[in-house]
Amino acid sequence: MFGAKDRLITIRGLIIPVNWDERGKVTAIAASTFDEEEYMLDYNKKIDRLFSLIRKEVEVTGYVRKEKGKKIMKVQKFHVKRT
Repeated sequence: MFGAKDRLITIRGLIIPVNWDERGKVTAIAASTFDEEEYMLDYNKKIDRLFSLIRKEVEVTGYVRKEKGKKIMKVQKFHVKRT
């Protein structure tokens, strides 16, 4: 659960798959930053498009909480980085 103590941050990194269903469809994604941090992306309507951006560089802003040693981000906004 996200609360008042969660931090709003912006990160840059690659969208990576982290979980699949029995048919091989990606069911969960994360943002892997260039300093080797990994942020699980909490599912909400705002991240639907991110599933089509696997292996693309993005900038993501959201609230972060820690749960069982993992960083979980509730995405507020994002945009694809152009090279």
